[in-house]
Amino acid sequence: MKLSVFLLFSFICYQSFAQSDTIKRNAVFKSFEEFKTNTPSIHPVNIFLEQTAEDKYSLMYQTDSTGNTEKYKGQIWGFADSNDVYIKYQGHYARFMAIGSICVFKYFQESKTQWSVSAPGFAPVRYKTKEAERSFILDKEGNITTLKASAVKKLIADDPELLAEYNQEPAYNQDRDKLTYIRKYNDRNKKQ
Repeated sequence: MKLSVFLLFSFICYQSFAQSDTIKRNAVFKSFEEFKTNTPSIHPVNIFLEQTAEDKYSLMYQTDSTGNTEKYKGQIWGFADSNDVYIKYQGHYARFMAIGSICVFKYFQESKTQWSVSAPGFAPVRYKTKEAERSFILDKEGNITTLKASAVKKLIADDPELLAEYNQEPAYNQDRDKLTYIRKYNDRNKKQ
């Protein structure tokens, strides 16, 4: 009896240790086509962003295991840092929240200090703009649109069953569950 319990326990432990994480890699994509086909131009050892000003970041990467880093000077479309994938959008790096036939990324614009024009004789007033967080859709052709319920309906229209399910939702739920339905669409329409 003890032997059978021991063997059962050993088998269970062996199975749990046999699991491994998904393969993650660092990559720099120079174009949408590279991202679409998952064929990055640059495969750095490490990749990171260096803040160079209040609202400016530079992409730095390590080319070999010696620790030498380089600042990427060319035009880039996006990059992967072995955890997440980012797109360069309006001078900032935005993280993808869904990747598939339809991609969704969240763009965060930090607040900026600006000066307002004042009436003659008065000093200009300094104020900070509001921080903005917006989500966008990247479709199969590389077009970027704002994540809205109407855009989701257009993009999932070729899956009539999912579109019908989405249309049955009340307007509040349609607005709230946009990302959920895009993820469902991506799961149901994976490239073979």
